[in-house]
Amino acid sequence: MLGMNPITLFELLGQPDFQRGLIVGGMGLVAVLVARKLGWLMIWGIGAFAALSWVGLLRTSPQTPGWALPVTVVIALAGTWAFRVLLSRARSWAVGLSFGLWVLGVWGTVPDTERAAVPMGVLAAMLPALWPGLKVRVGWHGAAIAIAALGFVIGTDGAARTSAMIGSFGMVGMAMVAALSARTVRKGQFLSSWWLVASQALHVIISGRVAGQTWDSGGALTIVILSSILTGAGLAWGVRGTHAPVSNS
Repeated sequence: MLGMNPITLFELLGQPDFQRGLIVGGMGLVAVLVARKLGWLMIWGIGAFAALSWVGLLRTSPQTPGWALPVTVVIALAGTWAFRVLLSRARSWAVGLSFGLWVLGVWGTVPDTERAAVPMGVLAAMLPALWPGLKVRVGWHGAAIAIAALGFVIGTDGAARTSAMIGSFGMVGMAMVAALSARTVRKGQFLSSWWLVASQALHVIISGRVAGQTWDSGGALTIVILSSILTGAGLAWGVRGTHAPVSNS
């Protein structure tokens, strides 16, 4: 993945845009612990847009291709269904952590991280709310706005390299693949939490590698699709348990 190493992560901490995102995320952390009905995903999405507006980066890029917006809309709408399925078949903290991996993956994949650093700050502050003991509601209702925020970052910061956009959208699109895998489990079973997180991490790594290659759009898309199929199949094998999970959807 582009730029994904301890040094760049340490440098990220010192960036003003990340720090402002961290401030907004801190407010989001308080909000999600107080107003639990809104859900973690919705508050993260609102926080990401609010932080981007605060730093003056809530603006489009002239390089953004025309297909970025419709792809974001489709993934956001389909993602709502996907999160609804996942939150009924997996632990809510594992679903939230998987989303966090996509945010990290997008930041490490897009060639220009000016905007990507902002939602990373929001994420860093809000991650503690996913601790299982807090029983915070992740909430599938907020999936569309959260994915829309990621789509905006992908379409702007990733505009300089088509393969980066395909790889990044492929990470977010994994929500649908994971949901389809979850639908294969029998009633009373659920996805292994760590298997879910591990499968998402693997897909993020593979999709991130796509961004650093010089393949054309077709080649990059083929790799992302193959990765989705393989990790989705592996996820379907990770079924554990005999009782439905307690999931604050």
